[in-house]
Amino acid sequence: MATKSNTFPESTASTQTQKLTIPNLKSVTSVTVNTGSVSYKVEGDTITFTLSGGVYSRRVQTGGSPGDSKSVSVTQRQTYLIEWIWHTVGPTTQWWPVQSLIDSVPTTYYYNSGGYYGTLSNRTGPTNETKNPPSGTGTIGQFANGSASGDFTYSGVVSRPDTRTYQNYYQYTVTVNYEDNAVPTVTLTAPSDSQVFSEGSTIAIEGTAKDVDSGNVLAIKYKINNGTARALQSGVSNGSTPISFAKSLTYSNKRLWDGSTDVTGVDLAENTDHTLTVWVEDDQGGKSAEVTRNFQVIWNRPPTISGQNDSLGTITDRPTITYSAVDPEGNTFTFTEYLNGQQVRSFTGEAGQEYTFQLTHDAWIRLDLDVPHQAKIVATDSAGMSSERVYTFTRTETHIEFMLDYDNPDVQAFFTVDGMPNRILVTLERYMPPGSSIESVQVTNNYLDAQPTWEDATGAVIGGRGYLFTNTTKTADNWAVCVWVTIAKGSADQRVHVYGYGGAFD
Repeated sequence: MATKSNTFPESTASTQTQKLTIPNLKSVTSVTVNTGSVSYKVEGDTITFTLSGGVYSRRVQTGGSPGDSKSVSVTQRQTYLIEWIWHTVGPTTQWWPVQSLIDSVPTTYYYNSGGYYGTLSNRTGPTNETKNPPSGTGTIGQFANGSASGDFTYSGVVSRPDTRTYQNYYQYTVTVNYEDNAVPTVTLTAPSDSQVFSEGSTIAIEGTAKDVDSGNVLAIKYKINNGTARALQSGVSNGSTPISFAKSLTYSNKRLWDGSTDVTGVDLAENTDHTLTVWVEDDQGGKSAEVTRNFQVIWNRPPTISGQNDSLGTITDRPTITYSAVDPEGNTFTFTEYLNGQQVRSFTGEAGQEYTFQLTHDAWIRLDLDVPHQAKIVATDSAGMSSERVYTFTRTETHIEFMLDYDNPDVQAFFTVDGMPNRILVTLERYMPPGSSIESVQVTNNYLDAQPTWEDATGAVIGGRGYLFTNTTKTADNWAVCVWVTIAKGSADQRVHVYGYGGAFD
C-alpha cells in the first residue's frame, strides 16, 4: 500500500477534470479530496479525477468599490402660507403677520448625488424668510392668508452601495491510496566513464539488476547514443537476489559490434563524447533510472616505432640504429630516415621487421665535431598518421685518418704507374695544437696487390724529408702509390686542422 497526495494548479472553474500519473500503478484503494467532492477513473498508470463543489481557495477583486456612508446637509428654498391680520399699531393700520403656515413644506428630502443616496429627515428653518402680505385692505381684526418663502435645511446620513466584483479561484488536493509495482534498479560496474577506444578495443558492459517484486520478468537493455534499444540479458526476479549481466562489444572500423551485429549503424565521430545507456524494465511496466557512461573513439592511430627517443651521447664511431614498427589498425606504412633534418632514404616498411639506420662513411666524416646532431625515423601510415623516433648524438674524434681514394678514377689514373716507384715525398698542410701529434704515415708502392706492403714513413714526413721505398716486388699488373695518414689529437684542447696534403714520387 502506498499513498500519494497531489495539489493541482488553481483554476477559476469550481468543477475541474484533473489527471495524475503514478508509475507502475496496479490499483487504487481510495481517493479523498480536501474540499468538495471527487470521483475518478483509472486507465493504466493515469487516474482522471472529476472535482466539484469545493470552497474557493482565494478570490481576487476585479472591479467596483466598497460601500460607505456619510452625513450631509442640503438647503432648499420652499414657499408656504403665512397668516396675516389687519391691525392698527400706533398711527399705522396694516397687515401684520400672525404665523407662518409651514405644514405644507415637506418634512424630508431625498438625497441622490455622487453615488450616495438616502432620505434626509432632520428639517430646520426657515431662514432668510421673505413674506408677501395679502393684497388690498381689510377691517380691523380681519385675518387673511399671504405667501412666504424661506430656506429649509435637511440633514441626515446617506450611503453608497458596495459595487465590488470578484473572481474566485479553486484548488483541490487529492490523496490517493494505491497498490503499485516497485521500480527495478540497475547497477553498472563496467565500463568506467570517459574511456577512449581504438581499433580492436573491447567494451565490457557488466553489472546487476534487481527487482523487489518477486516473479517479475526483468529485461536489461542498452543503447549507443540515441540508437536502437538492444537486449543485454533477461531473467525472473526472486525479490532479493540481483541478476548479473555481461556483454562485450568490439570497436572496429569506426563502429561498435556485438559479434557480427553492427550496434551503432553509423560511424562514431572522433573527438566527440558518445553515450552508452543501460537500464532495466520489468513486465509490469516498471523501468529503472538510466545509467550512462561517456566514451570517445579514435579512428586511426599512428604506427608504433620500437624503442624510445634516446641520446647516444658523445661518440667516435658511426651510430647504428635498429628499429621496427607496427600499425595498430593494420595499415600499410612508410619509413623515412633523416639526418639533421635532411632526408636520407624512404621506403615501405613491413610490420615487425627490423631495419637498420646507419650513416655512410662519407656522411659521418662530414658531420661537425663537438656539436649536437639528430637522427630521426618517421613512420607514416596510409591514412597520413605518423610517429617518429629521435636519437641525438655528438660526434667527436681522437684521430684524423685518411688515405688516397682509389674509387676515384682520377686518383687511380694519376697514382698508378708502369715503373717501380723508388721514393716518395709527403707534405701535410696542418695546424697541430700542443698535445697533438702525427701518429703514423704509412706509404706503399704496390697498392694494387692483394696484400700491399705498407712502410712507415712517419719520421721522414715529420722531418720534411723524402722516403726511400724498401719494397721491390708486386703481384698486380701495375705499380701504384698510396698514402695512409693517422693524426692523434692526444691531450690537445683545440681542434687539429689538416688543410690538405701533397708531395711527389719517382
